[in-house]
Amino acid sequence: MPIKKSSFNDSKGTMTCKTVVLPLKTKVRGPAPACPGDTIDIIDEAIDYFRCNVLHKTFPNPGSADLTLCYLTVYIGELLKFLKNTATKTEAKRKSTQVSHSNNFSIPGDDSFCLPGFFGNPATKSEADVFRSYYRQLREELTERLLEIIYTDKGEQNKWWFQFAKKSFMNLDKAS
Repeated sequence: MPIKKSSFNDSKGTMTCKTVVLPLKTKVRGPAPACPGDTIDIIDEAIDYFRCNVLHKTFPNPGSADLTLCYLTVYIGELLKFLKNTATKTEAKRKSTQVSHSNNFSIPGDDSFCLPGFFGNPATKSEADVFRSYYRQLREELTERLLEIIYTDKGEQNKWWFQFAKKSFMNLDKAS
């Protein structure tokens, strides 16, 4: 199965660390512009493409939006691993809030950043701040949407999602 790439690679917007700040359907505050509620955004793509993309060990020629897609794929895998022993949706919301709302995650230029060869290092402190705030906004919104999918209406784990907790996209385990 071929790797799924983002449809937003030609999008224009604020550039930060070789990626673009894309519009989001979100109520979470941050630098991303608003996106109409009936359109697909990068988070929808990351969730839709995760189960296909997580099986790949490489991502050839990533575009500016593909970088965000790669990061979100690693982050979804990290969340699944983090929540695999969490039986209920209520407990998962409480635990995942600690991860998604943290400002203490690696960004390009840090030694522990998960995709160092893909992203460019921030040229200025303001570029680093834009990157950190945008990716924190992405992490918060993705966590909210993902919890609705990976847990059933009864609040139990969706086995069709949690089986992917064993997989690592490009052999990367942590997005933070």
